[in-house]
Amino acid sequence: MTTNFWLYAGLTFITAFIGGILPVFFSFKERYLRIIVSLGAGLLLGMSLNHMLPEAAELIPEEFGAFFLIGFVLLMLLERFVMIHSCEEHGCDYHTIGIAAFAGLAVHAVIEGLALASTLVALDIGPLILLAVLVHKAPAALTLTSLLKLGGKSKPQIVKFITGIALATPAGMLLASNFFTHELVGRTAGILLSLSGGTFLYIASCDLIPELHRSNLDKYPRLFAFLVGLAVSFLELH
Repeated sequence: MTTNFWLYAGLTFITAFIGGILPVFFSFKERYLRIIVSLGAGLLLGMSLNHMLPEAAELIPEEFGAFFLIGFVLLMLLERFVMIHSCEEHGCDYHTIGIAAFAGLAVHAVIEGLALASTLVALDIGPLILLAVLVHKAPAALTLTSLLKLGGKSKPQIVKFITGIALATPAGMLLASNFFTHELVGRTAGILLSLSGGTFLYIASCDLIPELHRSNLDKYPRLFAFLVGLAVSFLELH
């Protein structure tokens, strides 16, 4: 495995762990979190459509659309039946929500690991995909910790959950590395990139962008952050 492989795995672990562990000891203003989410929305949307989809189209020209759609629908089903983002009209069971959010985020983190591994093996867009993953990962881990605290979990229990989430993306990278063979590396990378691109598009369009409309507080800084995220996605890093 390359140096970049371990570097990417280490950065995703550290970002998720710190993002999840800090709220255990400190409180953060929601306005700053919303700005980070706005940046992540632009990055994920741009990476999905500017890089991941076109690169997948080159690798598997006849199949990329189907796998891209599968990735989108897969995450939609995951969120509908596993991950819970809002309360039903009769109130929230935060204990259940925290566990469900952990399960859903863990699965998604594994998919992110698959995407990162595919870019390292076959493509030159790894740094941008990594950036998009990191910007999204910290707020996701922070949200999970908040739900676990509301569910009455103790600090040691929360640390265990956050450690699991932090390990999920490196685990996905290790899993993907076992899929690659010299003969099928391009096809495998194309499939994983298509699936991951669909999940990125879903997160950006269905989760993050709607969140930007929930409040008018700092709407211009959040719009600017979103546009910065889009602009960064147009960069070419080799």
